[in-house]
Amino acid sequence: MTADRRGGFEPAALRRWIPAAVAAVLVVGAGAMFIARELVSPPPPDAPPRAADDSVRFRDAAAGFSIEQPAGWRRVASPDPEVRLLAEGDGSSMQVRMGELGLEIGPEQLDAAQKITDELVRAAGPTKRLRPPRQVALGGLPGYLYLYTFRDADTGEEGAHAHYFLFRGEKLITIVFQTVSAERLAMLAPLFDRVGETLRVTPG
Repeated sequence: MTADRRGGFEPAALRRWIPAAVAAVLVVGAGAMFIARELVSPPPPDAPPRAADDSVRFRDAAAGFSIEQPAGWRRVASPDPEVRLLAEGDGSSMQVRMGELGLEIGPEQLDAAQKITDELVRAAGPTKRLRPPRQVALGGLPGYLYLYTFRDADTGEEGAHAHYFLFRGEKLITIVFQTVSAERLAMLAPLFDRVGETLRVTPG
C-alpha cells in the first residue's frame, strides 16, 4: 500500500475556478492539532510516538522545503517528478507533491481557491468527507485540510486521507497522509499532526 498518486492537476484548467476579484482577506485558522482536534479527545493511549522523538528530516533544496518523516518508514521512488517525497510504513504513508499553478494565491485569494481544492478532491475519485474542509496554516503557508475516506482499489478496504493543500505563490504543495483501514486515522492523527508541524519552507 503506497501513498495516493491521483493528485495531479492541470494549471490551465484550474484557472477557471479563480474568480476575477476576491472580496475580503480571510483569517487563516491557527493551531497545531488540525487532524486530531475533532477525531481524538483525548489522544488514545496507544497513539504512535511523537515524530520528533523518532524521525528523520527530508530536505529538498530545489523545491525549497523540508519535513520530517517517521524514522521507520521507507522512502519510495515515484516516477512522477512532482512527487518530492513518498514514504510508507505500518500500513500508512505520506506523500509530498509540488506543482505549478500558473497564478499566485495568497491569504487574500484563499476563499476562492477552495474551488480548486474541491475539484482536486473530486477528481481523485469517489470519497466521503469526514467533515467540511478547514482553512489552515502549515509551515507558514495558507491552505486547506480535507479529511475523507475512499475505497482502496487494490484491497477493496476503506482507507482515509488527511489531505493538505498549501499555497506558496504560484506553487501548490500537497501533503497526503494515508491509512488503510480508515478506522486507524483516529489513532494516527496525532502522529500526522506532528509530522505536518515539521514542515519548513526556505525564503524566496
